[in-house]
Amino acid sequence: MRKRIISLFLILAIYIIASNSTFYTYTIGQNNKWKITQDAYLVSEIILEDAGLYYPEDMYLEGGKLYIADSGNARIVVYDLKTRKYSEVGEWSLFTPTAVFVDDKYIYVADAGLSEIVIFDKEGNEIRRIGKPKSILFGQYTKFKPKKVVVDKRGNFYIVSEGSLDGIIQLDRNGEFLGYFGANKVRITALDKFIDLFYSKQQKERLLTRTPKPYFNIAIDDKGLVYTITQKERGDAIKKHNTLGNNILYLSRLNLMVDEENFVDITVDKEGRIFALTETGLIYEYDQEGNLIFSFGGRAISYDKNGLFSVASSIEVDEEGKIYVLDKEKGIVQVFNPTVYALKIHRALDLYMQGKYIESKSIWEDVLKYDGYSSIIHNGLGKAYFQEGNYKYAALHFKVAYNKREYSNVFWEIRNQFLQNNMKAILIVLFLIFIFYEIVGRILKLKNYKLKITIKNKLLSDIFYLKNILRHPIDSFYYLRKGTYGSILSATIIYGLFAIVVIFDYMGRSFLFNLNTSERSVGYVLLSTIVPVFLWVFSNYLVSSITDGRGTLKNIYIFTAYSFAPYIIFQPFIIFLTYILTYNESFLINFGSFFIISWTLIILFVGVKETHDYHVKGTIGSILYSLIWILVIVLVFSIVYMLWDQIFETVYGIIQEVLYRVR
Repeated sequence: MRKRIISLFLILAIYIIASNSTFYTYTIGQNNKWKITQDAYLVSEIILEDAGLYYPEDMYLEGGKLYIADSGNARIVVYDLKTRKYSEVGEWSLFTPTAVFVDDKYIYVADAGLSEIVIFDKEGNEIRRIGKPKSILFGQYTKFKPKKVVVDKRGNFYIVSEGSLDGIIQLDRNGEFLGYFGANKVRITALDKFIDLFYSKQQKERLLTRTPKPYFNIAIDDKGLVYTITQKERGDAIKKHNTLGNNILYLSRLNLMVDEENFVDITVDKEGRIFALTETGLIYEYDQEGNLIFSFGGRAISYDKNGLFSVASSIEVDEEGKIYVLDKEKGIVQVFNPTVYALKIHRALDLYMQGKYIESKSIWEDVLKYDGYSSIIHNGLGKAYFQEGNYKYAALHFKVAYNKREYSNVFWEIRNQFLQNNMKAILIVLFLIFIFYEIVGRILKLKNYKLKITIKNKLLSDIFYLKNILRHPIDSFYYLRKGTYGSILSATIIYGLFAIVVIFDYMGRSFLFNLNTSERSVGYVLLSTIVPVFLWVFSNYLVSSITDGRGTLKNIYIFTAYSFAPYIIFQPFIIFLTYILTYNESFLINFGSFFIISWTLIILFVGVKETHDYHVKGTIGSILYSLIWILVIVLVFSIVYMLWDQIFETVYGIIQEVLYRVR
């Protein structure tokens, strides 16, 4: 009976927590995949329901008060979080306030409708207005529509103006134009680079509009670092600017952040953690380096629920870690309180960011009980073990966190320790191998004896003929065409070897250099390897039939297989090197793979030329036409597949109709 009562209390407690839950809290787990984790925040209350907010655009938290840019009512609402009372500022001075910023003395309001920054004191008295800069450098015809504004400790203004492509407008305390701050870079795609090769300057000016994307919102921290968000960007939607305007957010510079394309607001807490809000109500929390900690919230579609929003527009964080989110459509603010789980992670992160990795270890281990697969937890533990010198466990945690860069540093230490402990044995083994090689060489030389291995089996001889392709490709392809060497069976076996090497190259590399980031299956890799090869064989045969090539379908099938000789023989050594080298030596892996693939393509080129007896120009044409034929075949197959699917559905519908009428 007692157990049943306890169980009932537990169920009731879970229900109460779940009722305040923000649906689900997500984080990044193993292999950089999204996963559900413990609730990081719970909605504690909803405020300003009776304030009559009408399409509020922005919010700022300062001194225990919320300042809300109530755009629809042309006012600033000041809500005291202690007394639960609110007052109004600027109800006769503003038109469409879209942003508010507050410091120790003043309230700064960006009013896009007035095209001005309106400044009030804390009592609500208007102090002055700052309009369009009169500087020649700003430009006579440049628009000034301030949408967002922040002010640093020196009194300088940072203004996001509607449609400004040159960056953030920077003004001094007197409203004088200082210049543009931290403009976005123009993205040049592969297509743009291709167009640049063929278009004239006049054509590019007329047809191409390459302009940087404007910033959407802005924030500033206590250190004077400016944070911006850019919409319709992925990987670097959030930027952290230093005083020169350069982006110093590590993952953002690498275009590797987990972010969204529809961020509408951003804020920073006292510890430097970044909070970004999407219009759909998703809240993203990052550490100082741009690593995702949590993502929660969302849009209320069919019904209202705590933690969900209709149209979210602004976010703020107080000193206790509470999050305030403004709902533009409902005209309310929801308050989120951090759970014990979130507070522990914050504490561990604070120590982590201070470089106190060992001190943070016990907290990380405690948090690991809540979620054993969170990347940020394993990342913290990896750092702690790394500082302790426990490289084995550090590598394990960095691997779970999918942190390849830190794993590389740990692996370097592990490799260094191994070499230091075993260097004598390694040198002795190498010396013995060298001595053995020299002795055998001298004995054979004294006896004037040449070691020659004769392979009597025809099939084995054909397979080992691969090595001749490397040394004498022209002569080797001649003998393949004549039928002296090579057969359908040997070529098929070589294709099998090629497929095995491709599978190991794609799926068998070490963690640092693994290419299988999408976790493709062996069947997928095999299909995506073999199908293009056979399409090439068939397409090249069609082209050679038209262009008087001398090679038959059998010849093409055989020489294509033997063309893979460099890849089959040498790529396994590159795969082996991935287990020895670190990120700092990745050049050797990349260059080696590039060299081997280039060598393979050159041999394939020679094979086409010698098999079909083409000149260089004819060989190039044959290869290009074969590639075009491959595209045509793929296109036709796609069309037939779609039509067949529709025909099947139509026939099935007719049969169903007939059966229904027969009944």
